[in-house]
Amino acid sequence: MHATDFMGLSLKNPVVIAPGPWSRGEKLKDALQCNAGAIITESIVSESYADTSPRYTYSSDNRGLQNIRLYSAAELEEWIHWLEEAKKQKRYGSSSRLIASIMGSSPSELGYLAKKIEKTGIDGIEIGFACPMGEGQDIIAGDPQRVYACASEVVRSVHVPVSVKLSAGTGNLSAVVEAAGKAGVSGISGIDTLRCILKINIETGKPDLPTYGGYSGAPIRPIGLATIASIAQCTDLPIIGMGGIENYENLIEYIMAGASAGGIGTAILLHGYEAVTRTIQELEDWLQEHEIHDLSEIRGCALSELHSFEEIKRDIKKVRFSGSCSRTQCTECIDSCLHDALTLDHGQIRIDPSCCDGCGLCVNVCPENRLSLYRP
Repeated sequence: MHATDFMGLSLKNPVVIAPGPWSRGEKLKDALQCNAGAIITESIVSESYADTSPRYTYSSDNRGLQNIRLYSAAELEEWIHWLEEAKKQKRYGSSSRLIASIMGSSPSELGYLAKKIEKTGIDGIEIGFACPMGEGQDIIAGDPQRVYACASEVVRSVHVPVSVKLSAGTGNLSAVVEAAGKAGVSGISGIDTLRCILKINIETGKPDLPTYGGYSGAPIRPIGLATIASIAQCTDLPIIGMGGIENYENLIEYIMAGASAGGIGTAILLHGYEAVTRTIQELEDWLQEHEIHDLSEIRGCALSELHSFEEIKRDIKKVRFSGSCSRTQCTECIDSCLHDALTLDHGQIRIDPSCCDGCGLCVNVCPENRLSLYRP
């Protein structure tokens, strides 16, 4: 098993169960028994709220999900009971690390929560700054001074390591990361859900859910990858990447973008805890197949290939076709070419190099991967 490190804690594997209703109450036992490297609890608050119904809507077209759950509906006393019970039961035989996620609106509130929760024997604290709903903790996430004040108070209040969860919508991300580091945190995670309206019924004019919610699942993964890469480029703190991880390939992408581990959340909601156990096993198989002995061999390897727009080399490429296309009725590459460089001639794809400007779109839409770019 390929171990990793987060917040100074050794994780037996880089698969983390992200905060959510799948990591609270009676479900905490199920989460712990998945054999993940770590479990992060659903966000714990000093004053809970009642769940709304309905609170989820899902798009089968793009596998995106909207939720309107702010944070845990459980009272702080309930959380203390559940966490103390997990400690009493020796975490039900699990060696997974247990990290408590907390949310609050002021340094004093967060410090109070952290002290109370630390007594239950958890391994670390995550401060959630990224919730896009309700009053909006993402407001704090975009303010380096408030992040510093809140994080430093929690760090002073507890003896376990502390991390912060940041938002993809933060405009001054590097300043926020720097503030968190100065506050003494030991790690960073991100991203949380994104503010959205998933659907509006065009016959009734009504949205599926009655308020703005958090967007999660596969569609937010590109945003998550960009955010994690940006964080990794401005800090040496270990990172948990979250957002749209459905399988081991997605997790590897986050590691290559600079993360030490990756968090699975919405996939559990949609497919059960098997999404976690399958990812752990398939990741291990892939690492062994590629003879990777330590995750440091691939961590952040994509960062050296990321450049500012001004640094990109301006060389012109052309597209070429290899082999023969078996999809004689398919015109996806032709339809996607704005420059009319591709045509269909008696069932064969023809390319006019003088019209091709090397945009690369046809290469990506070809279902048989018959197209590639080359330097003429």
